[in-house]
Amino acid sequence: MAETSKTRLFFSLFIRFSITCLRDSYLFLEGYEYEFIGRIVELVSSKINHAPLPVADYPVGLESRLLEVTKLLDVESDDGVYMIGIHGIGGIGKTTLAIAVYNLIACHFDGSCFLKDLREKSNKQELQYLQIILLWEILGEKEINLARVEQGTSIIQHRLQRKKVLLILDDVDKHEQLQAIVGRPCWFGPGSRVIITTRDKQLLASHGVKRTYEVKLLNENNALQLLTWKSFKTEKVDPSYKEDLNDVVIYASGLPLALEVIGSNLFGKSIDEWKSAIKKYKRIPSIQILEILKVSFDALEEKQKNVFLDIACCFNRYALTEVIDILRAHYGDCMKYHIGVLVAKSLIKKFSWYGRLPRVTMHDLIEDMGKEIVRQVSPKEPEKRSRLWLLEDIIQVLEDNKELHEAGNTVFCLPRDRIPEWFDQQSRGPSISFWFRNKFPDMVLCLIVAPIQDKFFRPMVFINGNQYSC
Repeated sequence: MAETSKTRLFFSLFIRFSITCLRDSYLFLEGYEYEFIGRIVELVSSKINHAPLPVADYPVGLESRLLEVTKLLDVESDDGVYMIGIHGIGGIGKTTLAIAVYNLIACHFDGSCFLKDLREKSNKQELQYLQIILLWEILGEKEINLARVEQGTSIIQHRLQRKKVLLILDDVDKHEQLQAIVGRPCWFGPGSRVIITTRDKQLLASHGVKRTYEVKLLNENNALQLLTWKSFKTEKVDPSYKEDLNDVVIYASGLPLALEVIGSNLFGKSIDEWKSAIKKYKRIPSIQILEILKVSFDALEEKQKNVFLDIACCFNRYALTEVIDILRAHYGDCMKYHIGVLVAKSLIKKFSWYGRLPRVTMHDLIEDMGKEIVRQVSPKEPEKRSRLWLLEDIIQVLEDNKELHEAGNTVFCLPRDRIPEWFDQQSRGPSISFWFRNKFPDMVLCLIVAPIQDKFFRPMVFINGNQYSC
């Protein structure tokens, strides 16, 4: 920062903190005037020399996102307290964006605090610790003891209600976290801003957060730029890598996490190693990527997990009405609610294109995550999995007439143009039956629900919410 700018900022902050100190008795120390002034100088100096938080190494596409969020924040206005929610799927860059916003605007506030990685911190001891960190960073008081969460909320409200503060709560997944730290806007002084990042849009709505920003996937150019930097640490790349770079960009579908993980793993690798790695990723996705995406899945109720797995394995990009009609027979009349939860958790989207009926869609890597969850139940024996979608696995199970251990939940999905030659004969066999449907001509579905002998099953086919015996 230039000396003249730094001087102007110093005196601006000095005046602001002087007013704050006179207003808040905890800073109006008894004693000499120089002690009072020294306290203000200490606060102002710490504010000016406050080190920015580290942002991503290659913040590609960050500038446009930053501009949109700062418009929502309207930092110049002191009319009220704004709570802003930043939401989106895991690995899309919510935390990176929040850090960039913090670094840009923190100097405009009397105090600021960035609470990172709040996910799963919801028991009383953890919430008390977060409250202590918040009070410590904003008030500068190192000796704070809390007996219970309620005491912490009371102190936050009492001590911060006249201060203009910037609070960022990163990766929130529980309502209790919001209640304990940023319960109501009136807890903070006029002009305060609270930023919440989360994967769960419904969590924001339930807390009354009306200003929200959904972080979008990177476009193709930005994705290629990020991958290039992570893979080669330069913008100049051997043209012979161009095809493989494009393959990874298509595979990652604009998800920064995937581009960064794959790019780092392929740094310094030969073209042959690139091609081999890409084939592997398409067959078995990166565990590092899947574990981050799986956090949203783990937070679901059991029935919602099964609905998600059905969509991931069999119904991605199907019409919403078809998905609801097919799965209603399996999960009852709450399908619209389950779909709504999956949308709120950023696991699926309802997408409508040029006035057509809405379809259920999910990011390709989230689809891969769902399929990998099912595959991991029995990596080498497909007949023990709850859902089958690969043609070779289905053929293996049916040709060998293997016992289906998960008969109550097994779904076979075959596109019409990939039905094997022996299919008509097999469909008349005693153990498996399939149903061709005019209403959904692009799919053959069989739900096998009831065993009648050791290795034979009587299929119950559900079509459009109705049950048919075969």
